[in-house]
Amino acid sequence: MKTIRKLAARVQGILAPADVIRSAESSYIEGAIPPVPTESVGDVMNQWAGEARVRVESVDAVWWYHRELERSLEEVRRGNGRLGLYFHGGGYVIGSARDVRSGGSRMSPTLSVYEETVSDIVVGIPRGFIERNICACLLSVEYSLVGMGGDPVKPFPLQILEALSAYRHLLHSTNVPPNGIVLIGDSAGGHLVLALQRYLLESGDMPSPGGLILLSPWVDLVVERDRPQVRRLLGQLSTDHLSEPYFSPSLQPLPPEQWPPTLVYYGAAESFAPSITALVSRLMEAGAAVTSYAAEEILEKFSHDFLIFRSVEMAWPAQVDETWARIRAWTRALGTGP
Repeated sequence: MKTIRKLAARVQGILAPADVIRSAESSYIEGAIPPVPTESVGDVMNQWAGEARVRVESVDAVWWYHRELERSLEEVRRGNGRLGLYFHGGGYVIGSARDVRSGGSRMSPTLSVYEETVSDIVVGIPRGFIERNICACLLSVEYSLVGMGGDPVKPFPLQILEALSAYRHLLHSTNVPPNGIVLIGDSAGGHLVLALQRYLLESGDMPSPGGLILLSPWVDLVVERDRPQVRRLLGQLSTDHLSEPYFSPSLQPLPPEQWPPTLVYYGAAESFAPSITALVSRLMEAGAAVTSYAAEEILEKFSHDFLIFRSVEMAWPAQVDETWARIRAWTRALGTGP
């Protein structure tokens, strides 16, 4: 009851939100990420894309940085910071890199559809990584959504190919070494990060990034098999494929190759918690350097993807600050090897 009263007071403006320096800048780039060449994609992925009838086009994105982008990139090149490659949440249905307030949306654990609560969003994850001095710069990717109703179906592996395009673009255009890049994803974005990393290891065509940050990742689609967005993500595949690694990474072993250091953060009360802990177990079984935290204090209603909500930041400022501090400490502790 005390927590609920505290939340109500903050929402009504009685209590001020936690102090955060507002110093991030953003720049939208339209079509600046070229599609990954077909010859740079493995045969199995190309076959999957052909059967799904999808073809990657140029990809839009938003850069987040301090002061000047080139200056921020130079910090990363000198080993004084990290470049974040970010994929927003929203169940592959909603969310956009264009939404500079959030960079994503949330899934209600009690509803069968995804809902965007823009009025409750304060600064969002991309801005937080810059303002909290976790990344020197961050590229938020405008990957394709699966669509709903009468929209054209844009199934997997299109989103994987777009993520691969963005990662390849960074490797070839910024002169930042792969170990200077951190893949970041919340909810469905975390699912996409895992799919991209799995492909990087299975194909061996590109080096892995320096680390992964997964925030309330969506990692078991089998339990969501009846949701229309999941069926659209499958495309022409049957729901039997949902237990496969690219759809439900918590149900399958990781590739035997070396997995990058991974940070997993989620709400202890969220509905995804069992599948997320299963994923952490998979990471540990594979010998990955994995660190996981569960935010214990946040109420169930707000626990999934909690960093994007104004109400959470106002009601549980200590928990939010602790989360960002742990993310910052983990990121700064990453090695700088080749």
